[in-house]
Amino acid sequence: MRIILGPPGTGKTTKLLSLVEYYIEHGTPPERIGYFAFTRVAAQEAMTRAMVRFRLVEKQLPYFQTLHSLAYHQIGVTRQQMMTEESYAEVAKWLKIGGFVTNSEMDSGPFLDFGYGDKFLELINIARILRKPLRAVYNSSTVPLKTDWQRVDYVQRGLRHYKDTMQIYDYTDLLEQFLVRDLAPKLEVVFIDEAQDLSPIQWEIVYALAAKATHVIIAGDDDQAIYRWAGADVAQFIGVDGSVEVLGKSYRIPASHHSVSQKVVERIPLRRPKPFIPKEEAGTVEWHRHSEEVPLDQGNWLLLSRTRKGAERLESEVRQRGHLYSYNNSRSVDSEVLLAIRSWEDLRKGERISAQRVKTVYKYMVLNMQVAYGYKTLPNVKDDIHLSIDDLLQHHGLLHTLPWEEGLGKITEENRRYIQACFKKGETLESKPRITISTIHASKGSEADNVLLTTDSSSRFSSMWRKTSFEEEDETRVFYVGLTRAKQSLHLIHPIYTSGYPIPH
Repeated sequence: MRIILGPPGTGKTTKLLSLVEYYIEHGTPPERIGYFAFTRVAAQEAMTRAMVRFRLVEKQLPYFQTLHSLAYHQIGVTRQQMMTEESYAEVAKWLKIGGFVTNSEMDSGPFLDFGYGDKFLELINIARILRKPLRAVYNSSTVPLKTDWQRVDYVQRGLRHYKDTMQIYDYTDLLEQFLVRDLAPKLEVVFIDEAQDLSPIQWEIVYALAAKATHVIIAGDDDQAIYRWAGADVAQFIGVDGSVEVLGKSYRIPASHHSVSQKVVERIPLRRPKPFIPKEEAGTVEWHRHSEEVPLDQGNWLLLSRTRKGAERLESEVRQRGHLYSYNNSRSVDSEVLLAIRSWEDLRKGERISAQRVKTVYKYMVLNMQVAYGYKTLPNVKDDIHLSIDDLLQHHGLLHTLPWEEGLGKITEENRRYIQACFKKGETLESKPRITISTIHASKGSEADNVLLTTDSSSRFSSMWRKTSFEEEDETRVFYVGLTRAKQSLHLIHPIYTSGYPIPH
């Protein structure tokens, strides 16, 4: 095996795609190359970049996907054969256990596929992906289930019986069946990206693929292994044998950030050494007593917190300060609301707009106070017809010409005040937000010119089964990821709600 270690910002994906190019140029058919990324987003990015670089179409890269997706397609199941929230509700009712909660916080990030959320499901699934007996995981769990082993075993057997009877699968079933049926395709070259985040069952799939491949490239960075709480086996990545290449220069991290982050990451007792140099710019590292002291008026920003609660506090503060932002892949103001405001103000300026845009405006007007009954959907008017405000007043039920603040009555008071504050700050609401708010876990792979990082640490375990001996090094890896997202300025906030993670000054 060939092992490529990619510290933050060193161009790991670019390196891997250059190797893909090398194999294609030397006669390897693209359809005989497997590129398996840890998340769907990363797999899609690799496929898109490969299609552009090599002038290929998607069907020529059938094995650019996640390991879950590989198992799904090799087994040949359909969407109708997969467990859904309705399926979990049905089996919970049948077992008389109240209900599974399959869409809670544990369903975030790359572990959406695992069906986490409910304590029973978390325990059952973690045992399966760790390839350990459920009883052993139950006995070692750090958070009590408030129930006995017999009930856990009862749920496990009932869930298994339900899936067997209905002939449906969850995503862990796919991985298990892939291994049992020996469905690994014979590929000439296999790439495994973000390998530090693979679980034991996924490593078994990697070895099954490797056994049939001519060349195997394993890439990742154990210093950024932040998903052990959900089953990732970083020790296996650290221990895998092969020739090692370290990507030695970061094109993201300034020298001052590198100095701080290296002092932090050296606290990890067991890691692959990977010396690398930062970019030439010094960058800046500043400490603040509170996030309110950080100027957010210019440039693009990534605001990071260790916990979801901390990210929500940042969101509340940014709203009060009147800045547009995105959080959880959603804009702070719905794009339809912004379209309604812009369209209405265009009308008030004397412009003609399409009937389709008028319908969006009318959606946010109060019936019989701002638009007459029977006109909200502009019946009998084609979407591409353009109308003026006079047309609407005379023929299409419009009852006023007030500014949007008064005239779009279905925009909530909270949103109205927030949008007005954004306008006063000069925010361009139609453009992509300059500010992104995220937990550190969700930010992995992201970067920004400026990063604000709160140093409050987690006050509880992320997973019931995680051993306390892992906690300190796991926390170190999480903050290392946070410290290595910025390209220019890094703003660190002293802890407010907890003792905080100790970052050197």
